[in-house]
Amino acid sequence: MMTAHDPQCPNPGRPAASTLAGARPGGDVAVVGFAGGAAELRERLLAYGLIPGRTLRVLAQKPLTLVQVEHTELALERELADCVEITAR
Repeated sequence: MMTAHDPQCPNPGRPAASTLAGARPGGDVAVVGFAGGAAELRERLLAYGLIPGRTLRVLAQKPLTLVQVEHTELALERELADCVEITAR
């Protein structure tokens, strides 16, 4: 996970957010941003509706991260779930 001391950190001087890959199933989280990753990953996440400010419900973590975004369920590979920074709701 990225830290504020990491030169790749998108928010220098602030602690890094948790990522969707580490969220507990059954809880609601809010997307706060995206960590590292290529622009194509960010574009894919935005296309899936994972936009900053949106609330997600975490349904499962294994074998994939399963989330509910409004009325849609999405299954994300670890690589994508690690790129989504979140905070608890």
